Amino acid sequence: METRKRTHAIGHNFGKFCYVRKQQGHEPTTGSPLELAHIRTRVATFLDRNDALSCMRVSRDWFHDFAPSVWHTIDFSKDANAFAAVAPDILDKYGDLISQVLNITTEAQLESLQSTNVDSLRLLQAQGNISCLYHQLLSDVIRRNTGSLQSIAIHIRPPCPDILTEQWKHDYYFLNATDAISSFYSLSKREASAGQGRTLLTLDLSYISISRESFSSLLQRCPSLEELKLHQVLLCQHKPFLRLFIGSKLRYLVTSFGQVWNADPNDTSAPCLLAHFPLLKEWSVTSMDRSEDITSTVMSQDITQFCPLLKNIRFDQGDPATATDLLSSTFHGLESCTISIQVLAASTILGLVSHQDSLTSVSVTSAPTTVDGAISARNTVMKEWLYMIPRMCRRLKVLDLGPFVCDMDQVGNRKWVCDGLQELRVRINGLNAPDNIEGCLQQVYASRWTESPVLAQPVDNDAISARVGQLLLHFKQLRTVCLGTKDYYLPPSNIQ
Repeated sequence: METRKRTHAIGHNFGKFCYVRKQQGHEPTTGSPLELAHIRTRVATFLDRNDALSCMRVSRDWFHDFAPSVWHTIDFSKDANAFAAVAPDILDKYGDLISQVLNITTEAQLESLQSTNVDSLRLLQAQGNISCLYHQLLSDVIRRNTGSLQSIAIHIRPPCPDILTEQWKHDYYFLNATDAISSFYSLSKREASAGQGRTLLTLDLSYISISRESFSSLLQRCPSLEELKLHQVLLCQHKPFLRLFIGSKLRYLVTSFGQVWNADPNDTSAPCLLAHFPLLKEWSVTSMDRSEDITSTVMSQDITQFCPLLKNIRFDQGDPATATDLLSSTFHGLESCTISIQVLAASTILGLVSHQDSLTSVSVTSAPTTVDGAISARNTVMKEWLYMIPRMCRRLKVLDLGPFVCDMDQVGNRKWVCDGLQELRVRINGLNAPDNIEGCLQQVYASRWTESPVLAQPVDNDAISARVGQLLLHFKQLRTVCLGTKDYYLPPSNIQ
C-alpha cells in the first residue's frame, strides 16, 4: 500500500509538472526514470483517471503509455454521463483498450458499448431487471468478447419475497441465462479449437433462472472455468432422460447448501449440483440452510461420490451446531478450514479436531458485526478450547487466530505439536505496540542464526516479547508471522 501511494504521488506530481512545463514551451524533463516507456507504463497503473489524463497531455509518447489507464475500466455507477458523451469515432479508436465494464443497469448503457472495437473485455458486470432489449444487447456485448472475457457477473434484482418459488412466477428471470450466456458459448468447432470461449475463469450469477440442460451445456462450453458463484439461481425442468455434463474442471465453488441440494423447488429428485464437479477442491459455503429432507448422511454420500477431492471448506455464517454436525459427519479428511468466529463454538472446535490427521490449515475470521479487538465472554472461554487445535493437529502448517487475543500463560509453547508450522497469525495480550512487535521479531531473526535457539535477552526488558520469541523459535520452518499488525517474513533457520 505504501509503495502504491508513493508511486501515485510520483506520477501525480511529475505528470502535472511536465504538463505545465509543456504548456510553457519546455520539452519533458530529461534524466528522469519516467523517460523510459516501461516505467511510465508501470506508473500508469497506480494513477487515477484525472492524473493519467494530465500525463497524456505531456507528449505523444506519454499519450500512448497513459491512455490504457484512462480507458481500462468503465464503471457506470460513476462514469455513465461522461461515457455517454463519448463520440462513436472516439470509441471506435480506443474501445479495444477497455478491459472492465462494471455496474451495467440500463439498455442505454449497453447501447453505449455498441462498437465493433469494444472486443477486448476481460470483466463484465451487469445488474438490474432484464428486459428483452437489455437481454439482447447484453448477448451482443458478450458474444463480441468471446476471445477475451475472463469473468462474467450477472446479478438480477431479487423478487419480493426473496424466495425461489416467487422467482419462478416472473418470466423476466428466465430471459438471460439460456440465451445470453449459452449463446456466447455456441461456438463452432473451428472457433473452439482456436481458443475462443476458453478464457472464462469466473462466473457469478444471482437471481436468474435457467434450465438444468442449459446449465449443463454452459459448463461444458466453459472448459477453463475455475470459480463459480451462485446465489438464488433457479434450476428448472430437470428431465431424468437428459444426460448431464459431469466433466467440469471447476476447482472453487461459492454457494449455499440449499443451492446445491434444493435448486429446483419443483423437483426434489433432481441430482445435486456437485454431480457436475468431479475435480472440486474448495467450497465457500455462504449459507448452511437446506431442506429437512437433505440429511448429513445424504450430503456425505453425495460429496464422497461426486467430489472426492473436496478437502477445503469455508464457513462464513451459520449455526455452530449445524457446523459441528457437518464437520463431524459430512466432510471427511479435511485439509483446510476457514471459519467465522460467528460459527465457532467449543463443539465446532471438537469437530475440527476430528480431522487432526489431515488438517494442514485452520483460519478463524471476524464476523461482519464483530468489533476488532472486542472479544465476548463466550469467546474468552472458547479460547481455551481453541488451543486444542495446535496441541492435537500435528500436520498443521497454517494457523490464523486473527480475532482472538491470546494469553501466553494459556498458549503453552511446549504443548504445541505442529512442529512443521509455516504461517502463524495471532495476537498476544500485552504485545500490542508495533515497535515491540517488530523488536520481538528482530530478535527472533537474529537468534535463528546463533548456535542456541534462545533469545539473548528480553526485548526492551519485555518478558512477553521474550516468551513470544521463544514460542516462534520452536517452529524452525516458520516463514510468515503476524502478531496483529502486518505479515513479517522470517528467513530459514540456521539452527539444526
